[in-house]
Amino acid sequence: HIPDIAISAALNFSIPPAPTSSTRSLVLKSKARPGSHRVVTLILHTLKSYPQMMLRDGTLPPYIHPHLVSSDFNGNDMESLSNCISLVHMISHKVRGSRKLFWKNVRSECERMSTEPARFSNWELLAAMHALSVYILIRISEGVTDDNNLDQLLLLTMTVRTCPGNQDRLICDATFTPLAHSCDTRACWLEWVYMESRRRLGIVFRVINLIVYFDPGTMCSLQSDLLLAPLPAKRALWNAPNEFAWYVPKAERDKQSLPRSAFGLATSGELVRLDEMDLYGGYGTITTEKDHTTSDQNWEEWCSGMDSFGGLVMLTASL
Repeated sequence: HIPDIAISAALNFSIPPAPTSSTRSLVLKSKARPGSHRVVTLILHTLKSYPQMMLRDGTLPPYIHPHLVSSDFNGNDMESLSNCISLVHMISHKVRGSRKLFWKNVRSECERMSTEPARFSNWELLAAMHALSVYILIRISEGVTDDNNLDQLLLLTMTVRTCPGNQDRLICDATFTPLAHSCDTRACWLEWVYMESRRRLGIVFRVINLIVYFDPGTMCSLQSDLLLAPLPAKRALWNAPNEFAWYVPKAERDKQSLPRSAFGLATSGELVRLDEMDLYGGYGTITTEKDHTTSDQNWEEWCSGMDSFGGLVMLTASL
């Protein structure tokens, strides 16, 4: 016999309402521990500076490769990124109503990216994710306003374009793939630019997920004791304007033939060397350096070759 009060309670349950367009997701998480507020603030300043970099001629955030917007690159593949750059310039003049118009155009861009039936090429997907990252950073920078009430659409667009069907090209996939030995120098360079751009974009999304409620960040799986990995490549490789300038430091690095040529930031704050098998998320653990001298040497080696993107990694290590 079921008591009447139990039946009454069972019949009167309520289903939580589905998320609506007014649900705001991109809000700061509560501070993890005392003393982290200052570090989080500095990380936010760093992230917010990236869209502003796009306002200067010839300057892009350190996770968007300059070649992607150069005249000799296929502009059709970069439509989403080109539109994004134009929209960022539009709001820089601070004309009344420009913010409202900006977010109206962002809505149109998100709807276009999420509803186009054709499968995006690798480069088109990269451009779309770059554009979405900038829109998300601007949204975080502005805080909650009536005009930027697009949180759910931004996150939905990311999800639609990265899975399912595109799962093999998940933009924040942590694995790094050796370049094909048979490709010519330019093809190898373009492949490297694509893979390194994914790495750097993955770092941005993971950092956002550390400080902001950002659902797509959970798709960026890593080993449980890795915070960020693989870390960005050296500036000599990233800043190379063409395949010829890229080939020299690439060949020099290959001569070293290090079994663990990539670095990762462990949750302990130490910098560790990794190989490809270390980056398949969710299985096993990475042995961090018990000898702090070795960890210090890793930090010094990595910092000596890093560009401005390294500052974000170092701030994250301080969390």
